[in-house]
Amino acid sequence: MAVDEAIAAISGQQGQLPTVRVYGWRPAAISIGYSQGVRETVDVRKCARLGIPLVRRLTGGRAVFHDEEVTYSVIAGKGCLGSGSSVLEIYKRIGQALVLSLERLGIRACLRRTASRGAEWGGARGLAPCFSSVGRYEVMVGRRKVVGSAQRWIEGAVLQHGSLLIGEGHLQIARLLPHGETDEREKMTQELREKTISLGALLSRQVSYAEVASALFFGFQEALQVRLVPGQLRFEEETVARRLVRERYGRQEWTLRR
Repeated sequence: MAVDEAIAAISGQQGQLPTVRVYGWRPAAISIGYSQGVRETVDVRKCARLGIPLVRRLTGGRAVFHDEEVTYSVIAGKGCLGSGSSVLEIYKRIGQALVLSLERLGIRACLRRTASRGAEWGGARGLAPCFSSVGRYEVMVGRRKVVGSAQRWIEGAVLQHGSLLIGEGHLQIARLLPHGETDEREKMTQELREKTISLGALLSRQVSYAEVASALFFGFQEALQVRLVPGQLRFEEETVARRLVRERYGRQEWTLRR
């Protein structure tokens, strides 16, 4: 999370070309949306007992359990992803790249403009996990999501995060509800099953991280009409990322804030 913010901050200041990152999570972890109250979202003590790390994203949206997935981030300066580069335009442009990526895997997905709506859990709004709500431009197969995304503007650049589900690891968020009764956890699990579908289920086989990463590479390259070049973090980006870990992402005050 610190690396993504560091690249965004420097990109906004220097106007560099867009960056597409693809990565996974080890160990599996929960990311909390920027504005979420963590203790109203997950059982913090249970996460600690089970050894499940928590991190707060700079992007919005709801909690995500990152397991059996491929995560992407797109970072671009203003105007790099379209003439106006509005929030909706960027969701659409990145969504088109994701649809092309899925086509390379043999999956026919569509980009659908939807109104945001979320479930209620435990009598309070905003506790539903990210994949149980839909909004903006969403990448769908039928009526089910295969990708969940969130976006934020920072210092003249846009940062968009997203997760492509390889398996059903994301369902584990249901067992970590704060003060959740058994029927509430079962309801959330069922809601997620009805609204999401993994690449493995769609292809009826095990899908590897490597093949999804490759599909994303070519899908983004085609959609953005640029030649993507594999690269490494620059010294300046590493320096800023380390500072952000010290000052923000590595501190409980940031992760556990309301």
